[in-house]
Amino acid sequence: MSVGLLVYLAFAFGVLGFLARDELRLRLMMLCANSLYMTYYFFVAERPLWDAIFANTALALVNLWMSGVVLIERTTLGMTVEKAQIYRQFPLLSPGQFRRIMKLAHILELGDRKVLTVEQTPLNEIFYMVSGSVDVTKQGATFTLEGPRFVGEVAFLLSRPASATVVAAKGSRVITWNSADLTKLTKRVKGLDVAMFATLNRDLADKVANSDPTRELQ
Repeated sequence: MSVGLLVYLAFAFGVLGFLARDELRLRLMMLCANSLYMTYYFFVAERPLWDAIFANTALALVNLWMSGVVLIERTTLGMTVEKAQIYRQFPLLSPGQFRRIMKLAHILELGDRKVLTVEQTPLNEIFYMVSGSVDVTKQGATFTLEGPRFVGEVAFLLSRPASATVVAAKGSRVITWNSADLTKLTKRVKGLDVAMFATLNRDLADKVANSDPTRELQ
């Protein structure tokens, strides 16, 4: 192969990269282009063009690092077994978005019953029942509901007091988030607000579709 042909191949990979709409594909194409340019700079002259090689190596390493970041954002790679199992219950979030909200979360294994919300009391947390059940008391009526489901999502979305008293059963697994912290995160991370809104509304729609009285429990 002619050494000069490497430049044209590198150029072709660069063009394909810039034409790609997918970020990971773009980065992989640019890595190929960098590699070909480095090979060209090594062989084109009597002595390797080290300055150009070092510059392209630095660019390739940065690109490789960011490719890894993108890959982790899209996969459950490196996620604990526990969190990977929980993630399956959040299909509208990307793995990266799920990782971000879980950094703010507390996972509780309840050794006893726990009051999550109190009717007509301001609520500064939002809950997700991974497993177990809750007893809901609203306007004097009490009923039991099984997880998985959110508790407090309407209060979270509308910034209003809880409209029911919700008590989680002993042995339940519950995730809790501070509402203010979660709101700040969703506003800061691009696309997360839309994904969380869709996730919460899907939960509400599921409650309505199943004639679930908890559609107003928050």
